[in-house]
Amino acid sequence: MTGLALATCDLALPPGRASEWVQLFPGDGEVKGRDGRAWELIDPAALVLAFQSAGIDLPVDYEHQNDTPEAKRNGPVPAAGWIKELRSDDSGVWGRVEWTATAAEMIGRKEYRYLSPSFLYHPETRQIVRLKGAGLVHNPNLHLTALASQEADMFPQKPADKTAPKPGNRDAMADPATFAAMVAEMFGCPPDTPPPQLFAKLKEKMEAEPDPAKFVPVATVQAMLAERNLSLATASAERAGQKVAEALRLGHIPPAMKDWATALCRSDEASFDRFIASSAPVFSALLRPSHLAGQPPGSRQDRAGSELADAICSQLGLKPGSLTE
Repeated sequence: MTGLALATCDLALPPGRASEWVQLFPGDGEVKGRDGRAWELIDPAALVLAFQSAGIDLPVDYEHQNDTPEAKRNGPVPAAGWIKELRSDDSGVWGRVEWTATAAEMIGRKEYRYLSPSFLYHPETRQIVRLKGAGLVHNPNLHLTALASQEADMFPQKPADKTAPKPGNRDAMADPATFAAMVAEMFGCPPDTPPPQLFAKLKEKMEAEPDPAKFVPVATVQAMLAERNLSLATASAERAGQKVAEALRLGHIPPAMKDWATALCRSDEASFDRFIASSAPVFSALLRPSHLAGQPPGSRQDRAGSELADAICSQLGLKPGSLTE
């Protein structure tokens, strides 16, 4: 993008596990660095739309090596992670990062504590127009909300209150009051509903008869499936028998291959069909008689009949062979 300048700025990473969602820009539209530089993010939604339109993940590297020509010339520039998704809300622009195992371990050991977004801006208006990526760095610059160390699947609308666990957080399960409020919300009860009433509500739900219009007994479903499977197996066996018999009749397979062909047709009917389609009826000659009728010429039976006829002709005074003419 001709005429644009490149800038980077930093934000603090919290101790502990690397967060999935990271804040890249603040929500007030004015981006100020500790070094005195300032930029404007007038339309965060346009920044998100530009990322989505590009259709590629943005790299997170170490110390902005991806933005340094010298580092690229000296060898490979390893990625610390990839920005897979961008969203914006009142608190700013946030990115979902898929960290590499190495980067996640380094953040967990506090070997890197800050994240610095890399972006393109107009040098005259100072307006930020596109996110280029980010880098793990050692020196903070921007005044941004620190990343949450928990596994978040939504954007925070404001900095998290560390004194009270949030619903849906694993810490909330350890707080009885918060857990009771979650259960109350699930049953549509007021948040201050006493635990005994919630327990009674839960017991009532568990002991209630299921609605037959919405639920089917497991035993009924199992019986239906067993009956259907038996019907399918029977139909498959009958169809396989018919196909193999037809293949034998036409001479595509010899009788010795009947059992094999039946097993193949039952287990993989499509493979059997392809085999028959590609096989010529070379065995059809085995099913035709070698002569139209009787014994072959010159057989012992024919010779015996000829001798008897000659003897009869001799007794009757006829010419030999007269009886067969």
